[in-house]
Amino acid sequence: EAPVAGPPAALGPSAAAGGGGSGGDDRGPAGGRLPSDATIPPVGHRRIWRARHHKWPEENDRDPAWYRHKRHVLIFSYSGKPVFSRYGAEEGLTSTTGALSAIVSKFTQFFFASNGQDGLRYFVAGEHIFAFVERGPLWLVCISRCGDTYPDMVRLLDRVHLQIMTLLTAGVERTLQQRPNYDMRKIMDGTDAVVNSLIRWCTQDVYLQIEGLEPLPLPPASRSAAVDALKNARVPNVLCGWLMAGHRIIALVNNKQFKPNALDLSMIVNIIMSSSSLRTGESWTPVCLPHLNNKAFAYAYITFIPDSDVGIVFLSTSSEGDQFYAISQQATEVKKALERSGVLDDVQESLVRCPISLNTTAAAGSGGTGGEGAGEASPSSFMSHTRSGGERSVRRSLLAPSAPGQWRLLEGIIHAAYFIPSLQQYFSAAVSPEYRTRRQVKMLFRNYGRCRNLLKTAKQPSQICIATDHECFYVSMAVDFHMYLAVPRGISTGVIGQFYQWVKSQEAHIFLLQQPTW
Repeated sequence: EAPVAGPPAALGPSAAAGGGGSGGDDRGPAGGRLPSDATIPPVGHRRIWRARHHKWPEENDRDPAWYRHKRHVLIFSYSGKPVFSRYGAEEGLTSTTGALSAIVSKFTQFFFASNGQDGLRYFVAGEHIFAFVERGPLWLVCISRCGDTYPDMVRLLDRVHLQIMTLLTAGVERTLQQRPNYDMRKIMDGTDAVVNSLIRWCTQDVYLQIEGLEPLPLPPASRSAAVDALKNARVPNVLCGWLMAGHRIIALVNNKQFKPNALDLSMIVNIIMSSSSLRTGESWTPVCLPHLNNKAFAYAYITFIPDSDVGIVFLSTSSEGDQFYAISQQATEVKKALERSGVLDDVQESLVRCPISLNTTAAAGSGGTGGEGAGEASPSSFMSHTRSGGERSVRRSLLAPSAPGQWRLLEGIIHAAYFIPSLQQYFSAAVSPEYRTRRQVKMLFRNYGRCRNLLKTAKQPSQICIATDHECFYVSMAVDFHMYLAVPRGISTGVIGQFYQWVKSQEAHIFLLQQPTW
């Protein structure tokens, strides 16, 4: 059954009060940045995995400009040595990291020395909140004045730590324990782009609230063809393999003896998306799977189909040169199979229309829709095709067809997401055009975090609705699914059930329902 909303007739004034906070990572015009209400270009994932991050390396903790950034992420060792800073040069922040190290040390000494089971978690200073996470010999700190909640800040720091473990393994922590004065910046060199992309992914997408992967919407027949192409690539000592388009997953096949963790795989996806060199030619790079073994490396074979965003990835336990060539040969066969089946055409059409716009879907009542970068199109233009003898013939829709007007309430949705914990997969719709500014996008996802925080002690199934001046945010948490909705105030609560039913009707198109194995 579809979940039932709290307010009886409309999501509006009767909903619980909540903050609509604003803010972002960008300084104002005086700081030399784009204004925080600048519209995010409609280019999908490229706004997150952009080529450059403004680190402002000339800044240090004696420069007033450094303090104007709205969200800092700092990592330092027990000895106070800086390891990473989102903004500014690490060597110019030793006074700040030293002071923070002294603060956490004194708090532990004064308040937690008796049991040793707790430590400083956060404190508030004016409009700033300082959140601390201790992981082995490392302290991770997020300093924010964006209206972030403490649980979201901790979740962000945990993701950052997981990304570092994916790059370096837990061996670096052992080194720091044995040599407290070891300068970790040497081995962190070149990882800034990866960590900064992860932070943007967490703050500009629903990804922070969900421990899952986002599949690429595809017709079931195209998905099956992609899975078959991947299943036919049999190589010993391979844990899993997947096809990706941008950051979304087309197909995933794993070894029968290995169950992939979605967060581990998403960290590898972020590494690939953050490095243009990994998307050129063939690459063979070590990566750690912390949920499998945080002390050892696996080896990722990565290749992209020329002139496309479609990548083929295999994770191998063997680092032998022969393994690379064996996987390379199978990857070539996968490419040929994808080209023969016409899957690449379907993938390209899906990429153009992702993320899916529920507003257009409701209006068109057809089997597909335009995304953030797509223009208006007729229902017939949302069809993809298969090949037959080299010619386009059979028409099949990106999404399951529906009658015009069947989902009319979806036209009012600002944003919606749906997560299936058992599959470790989620669907996230496009943000409606009037909310595509940095400030508003971050506000949407931040309010989802507030809802989750209010439900953290509730017994599932549970649900909550909070209201701002103009929006309502609804989150439903159950064993089988999590639902996130942002809608204008005053809209009928029927939109909740309608979105739930729409997802159920589209499951075969927007999720990887099968778990194929070698």
